[in-house]
Amino acid sequence: MPHAELILAGGAVHTMDPARPATDAVAVAGGRIVALGDDTAAWRGPRTEVVDLAGRALLPGFQDAHVHPLAGGLQMLSCDLTGAHSLAEYRALIAGYARAHPSEPWVQGAGWYGDVFDGGFPHRALLDDLVPDRPVFLVSHDAHGAWANSRALEIAGITDDTPNPDGGIIARDASGAATGMLIELAADLVSSRIPAPEPAHLRTAMLTAQTYLHSLGVTAWQDAAVGECLGIPDSYELYLALESEGLLTATVTGALWWQREEDLEQLELFKDRRARARGRFRATAVKIMLDGVCENLTAAMTRPYRGHPHEHGMTLIEPAALARIAAAADAAGFDLHLHAVGDKAVKDALDALDLPARDGWDPRHQLAHLDLVDPADVARFAALGAIANIQPLWARQDPVLVETKLPYLDEEYQRVHFAFETLRRAGVPLAIGSDWPVSSPDPLWGIHTAVNRTAPPADPHARDDRSQHDPLLPGEAITLGAALAAYTSGAARANRLDDLRGTVGVGMAADLVVLDTDPYAVPAPDLGRIGVERTIAGGVTVFTRG
Repeated sequence: MPHAELILAGGAVHTMDPARPATDAVAVAGGRIVALGDDTAAWRGPRTEVVDLAGRALLPGFQDAHVHPLAGGLQMLSCDLTGAHSLAEYRALIAGYARAHPSEPWVQGAGWYGDVFDGGFPHRALLDDLVPDRPVFLVSHDAHGAWANSRALEIAGITDDTPNPDGGIIARDASGAATGMLIELAADLVSSRIPAPEPAHLRTAMLTAQTYLHSLGVTAWQDAAVGECLGIPDSYELYLALESEGLLTATVTGALWWQREEDLEQLELFKDRRARARGRFRATAVKIMLDGVCENLTAAMTRPYRGHPHEHGMTLIEPAALARIAAAADAAGFDLHLHAVGDKAVKDALDALDLPARDGWDPRHQLAHLDLVDPADVARFAALGAIANIQPLWARQDPVLVETKLPYLDEEYQRVHFAFETLRRAGVPLAIGSDWPVSSPDPLWGIHTAVNRTAPPADPHARDDRSQHDPLLPGEAITLGAALAAYTSGAARANRLDDLRGTVGVGMAADLVVLDTDPYAVPAPDLGRIGVERTIAGGVTVFTRG
């Protein structure tokens, strides 16, 4: 009998498999799980690495159902504002980065939060003061806006009289002057003028992102924008290259970016891409943006924004066109990954997903973000079998939500804000994605907020007492078991990886994470303090905490 390369025993093993939810040992050989519990003893040999869990917890590797690793990696290598949340910190970081990189023709970065600025939007004057000699382009933390200085606007040809582009807004002050804030697709006017990163830099960024995600226990993900979009280069060939070199240790599902200006002919390109990606990286989904976000009044709403009686947001693809696209993509065997924040966008998405069933086709269509879902649409959501791809870190009363979002939502909208438990109770499948670098990709932080509806203790963007202790709609909290499932088996299903991943069972791929504390053994407010000890992908340890 062959021996296991690895046995992990002596702790709480949460399999996320309802048929056998718990055990105390796992044996791994050839990248697969070969035995559980008492059966692992027979697999122990002289060369078997035996890990004593010592009461710690073992789970399936976390899967992120909506993430942007290349953007995250590039941000980590640039002027990264992620760990800061004050104007003074932003000033110091931007000035310091500019001084440390005097030869870079552009100062680029991301991660700023609008609530730091008066009125929720930054102004180019601050950047002109900090970096007067070079163009500056800083993407907001949610990637739905960008902050540019005067030099960057000049290079892009943006003046006070430049009209708003389709799908975008050039913010202006009371006198009509461009402020340097570029909303949605208006940011492309500047980003298109920035020289493309060198291939070696993109490679470093992706590997940096992979290492970081592994350190958080993430072994697989769905890249929610594979294609040239949002100012980020196309990652498709990069994934293939890293896999061919044996450097892609995660398992990745690519959601191919739908270009609004093109039509159904792009499905032929997508079919070719799907056919070429058949290993650790597979391109089986299509990502479509339906609207924007509430904070800048671009999420598509059925009722007007409070204080803006004529503003209902942006519908980026009209319902008739969306229905035609969805039917064609579904017929071609692609899973649809639809960005839908406002309740109108959700309605449009559900209308488009009301498609006839086909023998042999098990679609994994999903709606991502779901800030606002009309209660009347919840039963239809469940009946269609669509997956709710949720970002739980947004569901807390932090300054961003309270100061830059809630003022635009009427009381009825505020009562249905991030209604996770309502969706779950109705039978809607849940999958969790982080949307990193929009928010932290730490699964334990996401689980903490899903369960508590408050911020994890160490989150730099929610240090105040309200964020930490005053839950947002506590009745919409989900259980710990539901949150863990949404980050493992639920995300695996959304990623179309559940045949081999997402649960701990004999025959499954050995994608595993060891936590320093059993989540079921701590009070709910301490979930965000749990850390990752070891991450295993395909039987290979890809992270250990030193």
